[in-house]
Amino acid sequence: MIRKIKGQKRAVGILEHALEHDKIGNSYLFYGPSGTGKFTAALYFGMALNCTSEKEKRPCRACNSCRKFLNLSHPDLTYIFPTPNLKMTIEGEIKETKVIDEYKSYLNNKRDTPWKEFFFSKNTEIRIDSIRMLEHNIYLSPNEAEKKIYIIEDADEMNQQAANAFLKTLEEPPVDSVIILTTDRMDALLPTIVSRCQKVQFLPLSRHVIESELITSHLVEEQHAKLCARIANGNMERAIRLSQIGGIASRELTIDFLQLLINRNDTKFMDLAIQFKKGKQNSLLYELISHLIIWFCDAAYYQNYPSEIVNVDKIELLSQIVKINPQIDNEVVEILDYLESTQRKFEAFNLNPYLTIINLYITLGNYLYRMVRRM
Repeated sequence: MIRKIKGQKRAVGILEHALEHDKIGNSYLFYGPSGTGKFTAALYFGMALNCTSEKEKRPCRACNSCRKFLNLSHPDLTYIFPTPNLKMTIEGEIKETKVIDEYKSYLNNKRDTPWKEFFFSKNTEIRIDSIRMLEHNIYLSPNEAEKKIYIIEDADEMNQQAANAFLKTLEEPPVDSVIILTTDRMDALLPTIVSRCQKVQFLPLSRHVIESELITSHLVEEQHAKLCARIANGNMERAIRLSQIGGIASRELTIDFLQLLINRNDTKFMDLAIQFKKGKQNSLLYELISHLIIWFCDAAYYQNYPSEIVNVDKIELLSQIVKINPQIDNEVVEILDYLESTQRKFEAFNLNPYLTIINLYITLGNYLYRMVRRM
């Protein structure tokens, strides 16, 4: 049943081998890109260790223990993740009443719609209070499970004090406990934490896996699933978000952006760009750049490889791009290098969204009209 984790044959094989041969480690580190199933695998591994069904059917997802795990309410499951300051006691009671509702909303979102982004109103990190709670809890007897499970999601967001305290727990965890850390950035963890964990790598998901999941589990139309899978770049959570209303919004934004670029309508572009001065627009801009990568690939395919085009419903717009620059297929490698570099910098350095979209407009305009200037 751990095979519910799609596209991670090697990682799942390691976990299933451990279950089948009763060779369970005390601490694991699930690492790899975002949206590749790390948290789900951690939850299902903990479920399997405590499932009351027949061994070959574990986790069954139906027994009382499994249902509690799926609901994130099992008394022997401790789930730690980056939060605002909760002022948590060692017993796990949250003393900061102003964030309790947000904390509960996060858990509900994680349980019911984990692909949706959730933003706390204050800065988040994993603090010493959460680690002290874990230290206190880990030496208590299990309530009803065979193994107590501790999942620390985004473990790289432990602050220095929390990370140093957590090292002591990792030195000699009790035999009835399994600690599972997940991270998108293993290099941001203390090397001493990494060295004390059994490492399980999660890889970016293939387009085929993402397309299949969107079509079968989320009832996404095939062409839209294909588009979302390409934009998601191996991230299932992003693909699901794109397949819903956010994906539609970012595609329509990209079409508007390209039409303004083609028409060189600088005034209306500034009206469009102004929205990136307001609120949290990082995800929308990231999706815009992802769409632009596909659009310029499509423009390069337009003349010689039409079967590879993703935006088949917007051929007229593609033809306008090619008409402006008939040599776009010769320019596309340079354009894609620029877009992908911008995307990497945007993720790594938290670039200003407003300034970034203006730079995109100017730079892509230069590429698009380069041949016009030469003629």
